Amino acid sequence: MNEVKDKSEVAFIDAMVYASKILYLEGHNDINNGQISFRDGQSIWIRRAFMGWEETGHDDFINIDLDGNRIAGEGIIPAEWPLHTETYRAREDVNCIIHSHPPYAMIFSATELELKAVTHDATPVIDTTRFTLTTNTVTNKGIAQEVAKALHKSNTMLLKNHGIVAAGKSIPETVCWAIALENACKLQLLAESTGVPYGSSEPHEVKMKKKIIFGTTALREYWAYWCRKVDYHFNQSRGTSL
Repeated sequence: MNEVKDKSEVAFIDAMVYASKILYLEGHNDINNGQISFRDGQSIWIRRAFMGWEETGHDDFINIDLDGNRIAGEGIIPAEWPLHTETYRAREDVNCIIHSHPPYAMIFSATELELKAVTHDATPVIDTTRFTLTTNTVTNKGIAQEVAKALHKSNTMLLKNHGIVAAGKSIPETVCWAIALENACKLQLLAESTGVPYGSSEPHEVKMKKKIIFGTTALREYWAYWCRKVDYHFNQSRGTSL
């Protein structure tokens, strides 16, 4: 078992607080549902259950092992913890996972539409996969393993009639993928609603846009902007560069 850690000394907790409030501001709130987690060696830190994204504070994260056993932290462990732990087991490259219920992505997940690069937002998530085995919450290891299998090597996935999964190497990157997926779904649904034909970027353009518009420098600056946005809306004075 990992040594219990003082959360005040864990730098990424601060980033997860910002990430949670960013997700709220970017339209990912669904009452008090959704989780963000971060890998910490052979364990993870995960946002506790039953709270809105905007309510998240530094004491709202629980450290659990990959079998769901509590190591540190208070509060109720979210029922969908297996979705996170089984994805971490399957993907050594993943250090952060977000599961949320943004409205346009949920609607998109209920359709058979192919995600297209209608706007820039779709370019980093164009390989979004789909999970269609069940529309229920993912609360057992067997289903969670199927979720991880469906995600495969992608960084984003649509859970049919349920929500999204975003997975990345860092907290800022994962937040970006979650936001990009919701925006891409929203704008394509708007394009569909016009009832007229619409175009999308060619594969070579998608590759170039992903490199430039969602490259390392861009991601850093997007994260900095979102953190400033949180500071403004929540009157916080502390930023993070994680």
